[in-house]
Amino acid sequence: MGVRIRTIARLVVLAALVAGAGILVGRATVDTHDAHQRGYRAGLYDGYFDGLPVGEAQGRREGRALQAGSSLPAPDRHVATDAFSAGYAAGADDVFAGYDGGWALSTPYVVTVRRGLGGITYRIASRAPVESGVSYFLCPTGHRLCQRPRP
Repeated sequence: MGVRIRTIARLVVLAALVAGAGILVGRATVDTHDAHQRGYRAGLYDGYFDGLPVGEAQGRREGRALQAGSSLPAPDRHVATDAFSAGYAAGADDVFAGYDGGWALSTPYVVTVRRGLGGITYRIASRAPVESGVSYFLCPTGHRLCQRPRP
């Protein structure tokens, strides 16, 4: 019985060490400066706190990509990392499923989100660009966006 408890304890310690190493590798490989600079070049961010979410998102993505291949032999890790990155990018594009064209950049939209299918949490049910001179409100049914010209 004592041997079994020691074995379980060793496995728990080993799992904690592997998780800690993954966190350290993810933190060490994040290039927050590059993400911050890209935000400035795009004219989207005015300071550190504006760029922080971009750096966090990049770090999360890179950390997960590295984690995907961490159990493989060193020469094969890049294959898993590349596959993860391609899937991540495809997933980011899939958020616009059904609306993958016709979006105007820097234009605000009112978007209605519905439950997704097949393990996907959400899907876009409708979208409407916000236009000047128009008042937007919830229709009386409570399920659609209604609009009328502003007087």
